[in-house]
Amino acid sequence: MKNIIKRLLPGSVLAGLLAALLPGAPAAAAGPHVIDLGTLTGTCCSQAFDINDHGVVVGESQIGTQENPPERAFRWRNGHMQDLGTLGGPRAWAAAINNSGEIAGASALPDGSVHAFRWRPGYGMQDLGTLGGDSVAVGIDEAGNVVGYYADGTGGLGGFRWHNGVMTALTTGAGDPFVPAAVSANGIIAGTTAGVAATWKNGVIQTVSGGTATGVNRFGDVSGDAGQGVFLRKGGVLGDLALPAGSAYGSSTDLNDCADVVGWRTDGYLFRAVWWPKGGAPKLLPGLRGGQTMAWGNNNKGQIVGQSNLNATTGEYHAVLWTY
Repeated sequence: MKNIIKRLLPGSVLAGLLAALLPGAPAAAAGPHVIDLGTLTGTCCSQAFDINDHGVVVGESQIGTQENPPERAFRWRNGHMQDLGTLGGPRAWAAAINNSGEIAGASALPDGSVHAFRWRPGYGMQDLGTLGGDSVAVGIDEAGNVVGYYADGTGGLGGFRWHNGVMTALTTGAGDPFVPAAVSANGIIAGTTAGVAATWKNGVIQTVSGGTATGVNRFGDVSGDAGQGVFLRKGGVLGDLALPAGSAYGSSTDLNDCADVVGWRTDGYLFRAVWWPKGGAPKLLPGLRGGQTMAWGNNNKGQIVGQSNLNATTGEYHAVLWTY
């Protein structure tokens, strides 16, 4: 699920951009408390990208102590972080998880290329292949169908849907690529085509708004970004979501079936995770000891995952869970 821009880069790359900024954040308003999920090896750094309704979290964690260590896909459950392995290369990251525990993401191969994967409990990691160059999965529905994008060989991106072992390109009637950002539990895909946010349902593509889609729920509500702000189409009605006071710009990254939207905002200097309950007034989420934050995913139980710098002065960051 979630933001296309994030998925165009391994999670650690974007997090590095965040960590490079001067850290620190003001105290958060009352609300969910933040839990540090740690890392695979006890060293810097990790990010959480998605959480299912059973509280199982997926993301990526760097391993090793060398400069720019590789990241590995993880599953966090009941306080334990598990390395999901790779497709033979040094790195992988997990983007999404469904309520059956199936996970979608991307992994390097021994030759250095990157392929989308599906990981299933008891079966491990499955290479989903590609329709061109590198491929990356961004979402998985409750039926185990995977969506994502691939390099099309011309410098652009194409979108795909993987169903019953077959990867199929997603295109409009005019032949334009439809590039997914997220998929709902019941298989509605949100993405971008020809510069506009759109949805795919049973082979039919419909325009939502200008900008980019970032999330979709089972009712067809869609979150997205346009200009420097955030929008939500809820019940067929499109509207802008307010940013917290003092924001220079912001971005959404996910929404759940209650139309709770999550994302982040910046004042041009500091990043803070944001939660819009039911698409309403924005609430800032607390960091670890005042560290900067970004939210990447949420579930239908009101839990949110993302990342936080470890305090107000360090550039190191950990995967976090916000919960009541």
